Amino acid sequence: MSGHNKWANIQHRKQNQDIKKSKKFSKILREINSIVKKFGTNSSYFKKIICNAKLLNIPKNTIERIIKKSLSKKNCKHLYLEGKIYEIYIYMECMTNNNSRTISSIRIFFNKNGGKLCNNGSISHFFKKKIIFSIKKEFFSSIKDFELMLIDFGAKDIFNKKERIDFITNFEHFGKMKDSLEKFKLKYDFKSVRIPKHLIDIKKEKKKKVMDLIEILKNYDDIENVYSNLMI
Repeated sequence: MSGHNKWANIQHRKQNQDIKKSKKFSKILREINSIVKKFGTNSSYFKKIICNAKLLNIPKNTIERIIKKSLSKKNCKHLYLEGKIYEIYIYMECMTNNNSRTISSIRIFFNKNGGKLCNNGSISHFFKKKIIFSIKKEFFSSIKDFELMLIDFGAKDIFNKKERIDFITNFEHFGKMKDSLEKFKLKYDFKSVRIPKHLIDIKKEKKKKVMDLIEILKNYDDIENVYSNLMI
């Protein structure tokens, strides 16, 4: 029995590793799709994400396929959609060249999973728009002094990562923060996000259904970002 248990444990660990690897693959491929549609294939963002994909050993033909598919949708426009499932609100940022197709597909996803699309503006106020900045540590000497400087600039939350500092600022302070960083000739990356004002916890069975729907939405080509107020 001990041999059997050992083999079962190995299988379980391998399955968990495969799931984590698959999620990383999906995340990188979604980012490639988003960057190609927004910036094309000659930007620094594109070069960086392709390097990350290669580090994860994503097959070359898979990368080329997603690039080709994304280029075919390069002339896309932003579309923002809102939905609800149980007590959970979901906000979606899309890039599409066919609004009708995208709305129809997403409505089907919600309907099949017990949710519904809502009128725009009905739930967006439950989320606050924020900006996440990221700066490599190589651009400054004292982390403590740098963090104090960021607070003076208007940073709300600061995260000390291994090779970089991430920090969040309110959307309305984006211009001030950008100007302050550029004044000190600091190179940075940034992205806008929607952060829920309040998180909602629900029963385990319902939570799984919500998370399954969110995963379906994240894997849909026309959706760039999915935000919810689900407490995980």
